Amino acid sequence: MSGTNPVFLVRKAKKSSGQKDAVLWCSDDFEAANATLDYLLIKSGAKLKDYFKAVATNFPVVNELPPEGELSLTFCDYYQLAKDNMTWTQIPGVTLPSSEAAAAARQHIVDGVDTETGEVLEDHTENFGNESNSPAQATAPAPELTVVATMPLRHRVLAQYIGEGEYLYHVDASQKKEILRLEMDTDNSYVQNLLLAAENVEAFKKAIEHDIHKAVNAYKQVFPVDGKVPELCTTIKFFKEWFSAEHINRGLLVKEWAERLKNKPAPVKKSEPHKVIVADVNKPERPRRSEKPTHRTINYELACGFCEELDLNNLRPAMDFAKRIIAEDREDWKRMSMTVGIIPDIKGYDRQTIIDLVRKAPKAVHNGNPDLRRTWCESFLAVHGVRDPDWYEYAPDNPPTTHEENAARLRQAGKCLRDIEAGRFQCDEEKPQSAGELADEPATPEAVEQDTTEHHPDPQPLENEPPVSQTEAGYQKIRAELYEARKNIPPKSPVDVGKQLAAARSEYVEGISDPNDPKWVKTETSQPTTEPELVKNVGNGIFDVSALMQNSSTHGTETNPEITSNVQVQEADSDEKQAGDAVQAGEGDLGTGKEAVTVENQNQAETHQNNDSVSQSEPEAQQNVPESQQEEPEAAWPEYFEPGRYEGVPNEVYHAANGISSTQVKDARVSLMYFNARHVEKTIVKERSPVLDMGNLVHALALQPENLEAEFSVEPEIPEGAFTTTATLREFIDAHNASLPALLSADDIKALLEEYNATLPSQMPLGASVDETYASYEQLPEEFQRIENGTKHTATAMKACIKEYNATLPAPVKTSGSRDALLEQLAIINPDLVAQEAQKSSPLKVSGTKADLIQAVKSVNPAAVFADELLDAWRENTEGKVLVTRQQLSTALNIQKALLEHPTAGKLLTHPSRAVEVSYFGIDEETGLEVRVRPDLELDMGGLRIGADLKTISMWNIKQEGLRAKLHREIVDRDYHLSAAMYCETAALDQFFWIFVNKDENYHWVAIIEASTELLELGMLEYRKTMRAIANGFDTGEWPAPITEDYTDELNDFDVRRLEALRVQA
Repeated sequence: MSGTNPVFLVRKAKKSSGQKDAVLWCSDDFEAANATLDYLLIKSGAKLKDYFKAVATNFPVVNELPPEGELSLTFCDYYQLAKDNMTWTQIPGVTLPSSEAAAAARQHIVDGVDTETGEVLEDHTENFGNESNSPAQATAPAPELTVVATMPLRHRVLAQYIGEGEYLYHVDASQKKEILRLEMDTDNSYVQNLLLAAENVEAFKKAIEHDIHKAVNAYKQVFPVDGKVPELCTTIKFFKEWFSAEHINRGLLVKEWAERLKNKPAPVKKSEPHKVIVADVNKPERPRRSEKPTHRTINYELACGFCEELDLNNLRPAMDFAKRIIAEDREDWKRMSMTVGIIPDIKGYDRQTIIDLVRKAPKAVHNGNPDLRRTWCESFLAVHGVRDPDWYEYAPDNPPTTHEENAARLRQAGKCLRDIEAGRFQCDEEKPQSAGELADEPATPEAVEQDTTEHHPDPQPLENEPPVSQTEAGYQKIRAELYEARKNIPPKSPVDVGKQLAAARSEYVEGISDPNDPKWVKTETSQPTTEPELVKNVGNGIFDVSALMQNSSTHGTETNPEITSNVQVQEADSDEKQAGDAVQAGEGDLGTGKEAVTVENQNQAETHQNNDSVSQSEPEAQQNVPESQQEEPEAAWPEYFEPGRYEGVPNEVYHAANGISSTQVKDARVSLMYFNARHVEKTIVKERSPVLDMGNLVHALALQPENLEAEFSVEPEIPEGAFTTTATLREFIDAHNASLPALLSADDIKALLEEYNATLPSQMPLGASVDETYASYEQLPEEFQRIENGTKHTATAMKACIKEYNATLPAPVKTSGSRDALLEQLAIINPDLVAQEAQKSSPLKVSGTKADLIQAVKSVNPAAVFADELLDAWRENTEGKVLVTRQQLSTALNIQKALLEHPTAGKLLTHPSRAVEVSYFGIDEETGLEVRVRPDLELDMGGLRIGADLKTISMWNIKQEGLRAKLHREIVDRDYHLSAAMYCETAALDQFFWIFVNKDENYHWVAIIEASTELLELGMLEYRKTMRAIANGFDTGEWPAPITEDYTDELNDFDVRRLEALRVQA
């Protein structure tokens, strides 16, 4: 036998025949095995007409398996086919012909796995015979691969589960063992829930292999293997939603499920019984964030806290108010933003806590010095802060504290809040003090950020606190001394607030961050000298400045600017300007056109920030850390783009970014209802069109040819010799059939049968009369002449003797019927010839569908390459790229050639100072809405900024005289002029051009059109009008339809003239 996979055939007997079902298996192809089965049936004396055609089934692995190549008529006495007509199952109630010991052993062995011990036994597929098999049969080659599609549903699911993301068409022996082990591992709830869910979802049971593969991978993506085991009901719900979703939406569904489970807060276990408080029953739910908080969102929420008419359930009006005060650089907001921005783990609190931090703060906190604000914020968060249930990530930074320590800390925080609210915590530096008190300069309200470490009063019982008068007196005395000392401190360079915020995000900032911290990569081995703490907070608002006073002018010592690291002096105007710049610029210097990038170092959590990292300035020699010693963090695009210019923003990031694009403005001109449905509620999903793909392909080749391979998947070339059409398939089949040995035709078989019949002895005729019958009787052998002499020879008795004699003669075979019927007759007289005929390969069919012909070719040439399968694999494995056919690529390359050869377009597209696909983000001056634009091309030529857009058109049938008018209508109808005006406004362009190229095949002409001043003015006015309508929609929530009033249809000028002409004719 050959080394191919074994084939198990069954020929079911017809009920009228009374025969038994016949089975046979051998390691050969289907045709050869079928011919062998027919031969063995005929040789056994059976007739092929008594059986149905042979059917191939799954290979059974049982002890009653017959030897390879031997016909079995008893196998079906013990096993029957299941409902799928492919899998063999034991007939219920039938005792297998095995020994009692083997039967007892099989009670706890299922598919080669011991269910009692969980041990995987020797591969049960290696011996396909029973105990009576001969040694030759035991050495028969075992099947190495099993097709997954032929396995039961549970095994098919597990096969894709162990595939590690790859689609498995077949599994080998080791993989099959792993499948059996997983199926029997009842302790693995993750896998068992997957199997149970698959069996309880109807769509899953009917799914094809590719869908099972994708469903299992989606399950592993949503519910990680090393994560929490999902409940069965959750798994079933997920699979039902996955199979019911459209194919294009399944990826989004998986991401949605993964995010939902990732952000689901863990249940809080309470040791005490839950007490229902009546006051909390009707308490409104705290507002929730829809995305992970950032310092930008914290700043917006702080600004919302200044809104007097704040509604926590409707933050839209408050958010508009917040945008205004941020744009105006409100002083109170900037102060609070700077203080909150350097608090570790500030992003771990929910939205209402951040808002209440501002709303419930006394006026003295907003106008007081930074230390007072820092004390208020930290105390408020300790007492009233609520962790964000959706986005809080616990990252322990300090050693655990005891319950007593926590209680003392909360008591002290509560006392600080009460002191601040009662005015006993005197830190106001904005106005002069009364007699005996000396205020700091009013020009430096934010100048001193003194020792931002924990400075709450000592945790002690309230009854042990010193009198308030003593606290105030001590503090006033120290403040006076501190003021005198500060007069002789040389002013240092103002601290950049943006750098302080960056340092609070665990980023390295020169002048603020400690270069000797282990988290910064460095090569220096010298350790910095420890500077003495000059201003020490001893609690209750009292500061110890003895170390500072030793170097001050009051002690006759000149102040060394390098050791005053705990006091930062800066001008108020500079500080406020920098704070505003920090808020407006966000994470990047957008004012200078530099790319803004948010850098998040996952290895250093925000809780690693030392409280002294912002307030203390290390010596300059310690701050200058070479760039080569710093580890470059991995850059990621920000969640929110501040106004400015950004290069290299990927397409998916730009289209998902904040701001209204020119395309959205065009959709709003269609109608505000359409704008709302597509971009606000997102109920309209625009499908990708081949025209759009062709345009993207031309853009990529003309502007960014280096990105072609990353964004597009080009149709593969069909290799030489591959089967492409039905004609090539039939040509191969005809050649194959011609090479086969000729089969006996029906006429040849009939001639052999007639020749055989001619050699048979003829039967005695019965005769038409008594005399003829007697003549025949006399010719019979004596043993058949049974009528005694002397008795009457009746015709009936003589005919009986003749019939008895004729019955002993061999019967002639039939010579009529189909080829199969004649072949059965030939098997009676010459079985060897029929067996030889059965061994011959049958010719392949040349009729049927293309798929049938492909399968026929595969049966004799498994290595054949088919163009249809090659293209199907290309279409299925897109890898997120756009599919491009060879014809499309050829057309796009011709368009690229026409563009580059054009005298003007070629210079623009290849100019050395060109910038492609640069993104601009800004704010519309009139409405305050965020906008974004992305011109295809921009040039800076001697201070003149030029922008251009590449457009593909199809105008093969437009006459030359009307082409300019047609192009003008194209620009106006498609709102290209509106986009140009928006580009010039946001990107500060001086001139704008359109590069039109005709995309009709072999007719690629190029037109360069400049936008005139009047055309740009028209586009700008239409843009302003549309933006006002969009802003009104956001404010009112009303998005009107394109037609809102009933009207009467009137005739236009052409119809009026036609009406008048018809009236005259009438």
